[in-house]
Amino acid sequence: MVWKGGKVEICYLPFTLLYFFILVSNLSMAGSSVVFYPSGELDWRINWVQNRFDYVQEPAFTDEFILQDVRLDPNYPRRFQEFSGDISGRFIEAIIIEPRSDRHKKWIRRLVGEVLKNQREDGRFGNPNLVFTKDQIDREHMALLWGNGRLLVGLATYYQSNPDPEVLTSAKRMADFFLRIFEECAQPDVIRRLENQGANGFICFTQWNEGLELLSRISGETKYREFAMKLEPLLPPPAPQHTHGYLTTLRGAMLIWESGKDSEILTRVEKRYEELQREGWFQLNGGVAEYFNKAYTRDEGCSEADLVRLCIQLWLATGKEIYLDHAEKCVFNSLFPSQFETGDFGHHTFDKRGYVQSPGQGRAWWCCSMHGLRALQEVKKIVIDSPRPRNIRVNLFLSGEFTSDDVDLIATRRSTSKGSFEYVMKFTKTTNAESAISIRHPSWAEKMDIFINGKSEFTSESKKGYVDITRVWVPGDEIKVVVSPEIKIVDSQGNLVNISELTQPKLVGIFVGPWLLGVNADTNPMFHGEPYLDNILLLPETSQMLKAFVEFGDERTNPLTSGPRLTLSYIHSGFPDPCIVKLTALSERSITPETTFTFLHLAKTNTQ
Repeated sequence: MVWKGGKVEICYLPFTLLYFFILVSNLSMAGSSVVFYPSGELDWRINWVQNRFDYVQEPAFTDEFILQDVRLDPNYPRRFQEFSGDISGRFIEAIIIEPRSDRHKKWIRRLVGEVLKNQREDGRFGNPNLVFTKDQIDREHMALLWGNGRLLVGLATYYQSNPDPEVLTSAKRMADFFLRIFEECAQPDVIRRLENQGANGFICFTQWNEGLELLSRISGETKYREFAMKLEPLLPPPAPQHTHGYLTTLRGAMLIWESGKDSEILTRVEKRYEELQREGWFQLNGGVAEYFNKAYTRDEGCSEADLVRLCIQLWLATGKEIYLDHAEKCVFNSLFPSQFETGDFGHHTFDKRGYVQSPGQGRAWWCCSMHGLRALQEVKKIVIDSPRPRNIRVNLFLSGEFTSDDVDLIATRRSTSKGSFEYVMKFTKTTNAESAISIRHPSWAEKMDIFINGKSEFTSESKKGYVDITRVWVPGDEIKVVVSPEIKIVDSQGNLVNISELTQPKLVGIFVGPWLLGVNADTNPMFHGEPYLDNILLLPETSQMLKAFVEFGDERTNPLTSGPRLTLSYIHSGFPDPCIVKLTALSERSITPETTFTFLHLAKTNTQ
């Protein structure tokens, strides 16, 4: 919608037409003072995991704890220390990107200095006795390569904001070690030997493309990129790979694409994404399991984080709506729920109905806690951005403050009437020049009602893409978008189910917009009381009637309960008395210690 000379025009910009704007988005933001400061749920979760590093003591992130994977002190044994550089590299990377204080900057500087002291003569970190010849390379070699690859990413990321020549020299020595062993590791016999080796598989080798590309950028030496380009083509098909390493390799390929815009790289990565979708590796909540194994019942926070980041990369590269939709679905239904009440990210166990308790909670301080933070940092970059001067683009309906050279605004998501929520943007700084606000109309929204300074301007219904509003804004101007999400009922494979078909009980899940709803045993203890597998949710006869039962929380009241909730009657298996249950967003799984949280239930229309 464009205001010019009193004339009003509505202008919908499809995702594909924003292609070139999206391509330069990162460059635009990097070269100017464009910043988004999250508030609400995203800010809460970022601080939650950072507080975990600062305050939780079991285990505490001390120097000794972090550095054990490069020191290998026999008097301080730690889990996964053979993945030399894994924790230390991830921690350096995650913290240095957005250090909370000068104390954290000094902490990382100290850790980097200690890391460099432990580099081996040949450039590696870790066990110096492992011989990298094609006849000897096995699981323990892959563990070292995995950790060294993560450490290379950490050192390269550190160098970007702290250009220390010693760090660059160390990173190059490590990469040169990798280049020397490249041909031995890439032998077909070695690749076959490492099949079915899980987290110690060949993905430990291919994931080096991320660090090598970053090193090429900071060093200016193209040989590192040339070797990085060889890695993704060596990546075997998904099954039975470790999803974290597989997706990390694809992320590394996309980093290489960003530098050279090689269409063949982008085509290959898109084909691999399509293969994952076609073969059913994406779960109902949008995420993936820890391994490409249909019988495997556990996820991994690192893999959920990787998938979010990969979808963001593909969206920025292509402008295709499918990738942003998938990133958003993963954020709300797999990444956010992957965070524990301690702030850690980690592993959760599934059955055929949803999350279930496991004998030992997988609060993965060894990888996922840092990698989850990295994903949150990438989500933060795209909530509201500026792809070109005097244009603000709203991509995700998350709260925060946006600042730029031209315009500052505060965005808040809050509850409203049944079945919808408000997203309110208030301008706090403007110039005398025209500025455009491009608001995403996602595929999951039935309609968006837009108000300017309290006056209803128009309703966006059938068109998806971006609604462009251009005018000279003044401080105090307010845009209110009332978003009415579509309610989707799906089967266990994600196929749409018409509510009219539910005359008999059928196993389904319920989406409100991008949010998948479920039943939390902590807040609904009787629902999961034995026997519960034959419980039947009672739905009204139409989706519009169902929408009347949906309400949203308010980020201003409790950021972690700001998603949709749906209160329904149900029949409990085992007795005839009527019951009530409240379904909430999967992201609310984080609030309580791990418990049963089902999102697939028998349901039918209530004809009584």
